[in-house]
Amino acid sequence: MEMKELAEKIGAAGVVGAGGAGFPTHKKLAPGIDTVLINAAECEPLLYTDYAILKQHMDMVLSGAQSMAEAMGAKQVVLCIKHHTALRLALEADQPLGGICRTGVLPDVYPMGDEIIMIYQALGRVVPPGQLPSSAGVVVINAETAYNVCNALQGIPVTKKWLTIGGSVEHPLVIRVPVGTNVGALLRKAGVTVPEGYVVLDGGPAMGAIVSPATAIVTKKTKSLLILPETIPAVQAKRANVQRLLKRTSSACCQCMMCTEMCPRHLLGYPLQPHRTLRAAGSGNISHPEDLLSASVCSGCSVCTLMACTQGITPSVVMTEVKMNLGKNRLGYRGTEPTRPAAERDFRLVPSDRFMARIGVARYDRMAEWAGDWETDQPFYTLPLSMHVGKPSVPVVQEGDMVTAGQMLAKAEDGISAALHASIDGRVAKVTSREIEIQREVK
Repeated sequence: MEMKELAEKIGAAGVVGAGGAGFPTHKKLAPGIDTVLINAAECEPLLYTDYAILKQHMDMVLSGAQSMAEAMGAKQVVLCIKHHTALRLALEADQPLGGICRTGVLPDVYPMGDEIIMIYQALGRVVPPGQLPSSAGVVVINAETAYNVCNALQGIPVTKKWLTIGGSVEHPLVIRVPVGTNVGALLRKAGVTVPEGYVVLDGGPAMGAIVSPATAIVTKKTKSLLILPETIPAVQAKRANVQRLLKRTSSACCQCMMCTEMCPRHLLGYPLQPHRTLRAAGSGNISHPEDLLSASVCSGCSVCTLMACTQGITPSVVMTEVKMNLGKNRLGYRGTEPTRPAAERDFRLVPSDRFMARIGVARYDRMAEWAGDWETDQPFYTLPLSMHVGKPSVPVVQEGDMVTAGQMLAKAEDGISAALHASIDGRVAKVTSREIEIQREVK
């Protein structure tokens, strides 16, 4: 299939990155690509979503990725998984998987799901700082994204989301639910009660966000819902007050450089030096603007906070604040050449089991079982127009319209955007500049 035709099919189906920021997948198709990497590394602890997809639909994952590769003229597809004996996928390094697909078995370290880290580990290539993987001839897609691409080729849009329910629960599960499912209703259906002193995270323990079950919904990007105690380091770091941290940094940071020495991207030669960014942000001294600009290439993995810092400053929180401010002003670091990884890199990788123990989640790491498709009894489904990077979707329905599951509710805006489809049958109850609400059809 020609690249333009494939892009149209993927775009019409509303496929976006299912495990990260939600970049519209049809915009990743580009000439000059020689490799497609399937990110099935399950970067964060406690997540088993990609594993379940591979167990249930390996053929669809490989088919979707290979279709993208062939359209771009790429010569290989590499399924990237961690060397994780508990998963028992029976896959070995460089194992042929049919067609142009093969495996790429990665070390079980954190944050191996970071696409920049994965590209280097699987292919030995370093993406120049601030550039897209395509600059290294690579396109990276999540396993679920590849599954959705396969569906898109059959005219099936994205209306459901695979996710893990885990953490402090009796039976961790992987399920598939309609996009827009209310988190509270879903947890009730799963028989999960959030105890006093516990929180719900949308995403993994390191990079996930604390959400309110009463108002939070499952989006196209939701990978997991984790119930974890407020007292563990992973959650405490998320409670940090940014402004208070900035005031404390100038006096509390001892400039030990541990945050920099353990930064996974710094070890790839990236100009990231969190200790210098902390000093600049805390003092307001911008005599060396590169100390702030380099924060734009931070992945937000939180290794600096959860593994390195001994002063309780939570460098990742400060880095994220600086990065957000740079983004608002369209500023950032842009390199033109690949960097050279540090000689000591391989000796500073963070084993996943040690990372889990340090952040307080090791006791919750239990295999999640595939439990199939679920629906809740909620009367309304709320579908945000911005479940992706870029411009919001543009509504094509009006209040009162009757819609069926899979029907387009909003088209992609010009530029970087994504289409949105009804996840259930029902009546359009509300259309605003931010969301579309559907009232479930009572049968």
